[in-house]
Amino acid sequence: MNMRDQLKKAKLLSDKQAKQLAHKQRVERKEKGREQIEEEQQSRKMEVAEMRAQTAAETRRDQQEIEKQRKQREEQVAIDVLIADAKKPGPGPVKFYFAARDGSLPWLDLSPREAQEVGAGQLCVVRGGPVGTHVYRLLPADSARRVAQSRPDALVYAPKGVINS
Repeated sequence: MNMRDQLKKAKLLSDKQAKQLAHKQRVERKEKGREQIEEEQQSRKMEVAEMRAQTAAETRRDQQEIEKQRKQREEQVAIDVLIADAKKPGPGPVKFYFAARDGSLPWLDLSPREAQEVGAGQLCVVRGGPVGTHVYRLLPADSARRVAQSRPDALVYAPKGVINS
C-alpha cells in the first residue's frame, strides 16, 4: 500500500485529488527518465544509510558515557567499602604525627608494628569520615593507590614514593 492509498483510506485525500497526484507522478517520471529516478532513489538510500550510521554512532557514544558513569559510581562504592573496612589504628604507645591538608597536625596512637608498617610504606592513612573530621584508618598501600586515583581528598598520609599519581 503506497502513501496515496493510505491518505485516501484516512480520508485525507479525495478520489479526484488521488487521480491528479497519480497523473502528476506519471508525468514527472516520464520527464525525468529512468536513470534520473534511479539516481534519486540511490541518493535517498544513501541519505537514509548516513542517518542510520549517525544515529548508531550517537547511540554508541551515549552508551559508552552511561557505562563510564556506571563504572565511576561502582568505583566510588568500592572505595567507600575499602575505607569502611580499613583497619582502625592503635591503640598503642607510638604517637605518629602527620600534617593534614588543612594545616592541622593530627596524630595516631599506633602499635609498634603499625608504626613500622606506616614508616615502611606498607600502610597509608586515609580519612574515614567526611572532610574536616579526624577519623582515620590504616589502608594497605595498594588499596591506598586506588583511593588516591578515585578520591584523592580521602588519602591523608602516604610515605614519599608510595603513591605515584
